[in-house]
Amino acid sequence: MAVEGGIMGIQIKWNCNLDRAASHCLPRYSFRRLDTRDLDHNVSPGYNFRFAKYYSDPTGTEHRTLIKAYGIRFDIIVFGKAGKFNIIPTMINVGSGLALLGVATVLCDIIVLYCMKKRYYYREKKYKYVEDYEQGIGSEMDR
Repeated sequence: MAVEGGIMGIQIKWNCNLDRAASHCLPRYSFRRLDTRDLDHNVSPGYNFRFAKYYSDPTGTEHRTLIKAYGIRFDIIVFGKAGKFNIIPTMINVGSGLALLGVATVLCDIIVLYCMKKRYYYREKKYKYVEDYEQGIGSEMDR
């Protein structure tokens, strides 16, 4: 790498629980080479580039100096996740879940009482009518 150059990747993994102390929130570093070392399948090994410098001498002849430079490129890759507990979003999510359960029961009632073939049977079982109690039928249905 010192002779032909190369590309080094510095990966920083930084997962942090912000509810804990800052001393628990430390990054983890890992290093790896990102360029290929396979010389059979590599056009130009390492990290290198060429640049030209054009100039004219006093006689008017144009010259070019081609410089091929080698170096080490460092790519810094940072990824991670951080979070802190907050009661307000938690309560909003719990409330939303309970509301969805309420909507689910209403939706099931609509499907069973209005869309199914045996809707009259289910309606009889779901609701007790006042007229049935006046005639004494309600006490028989409770058994």
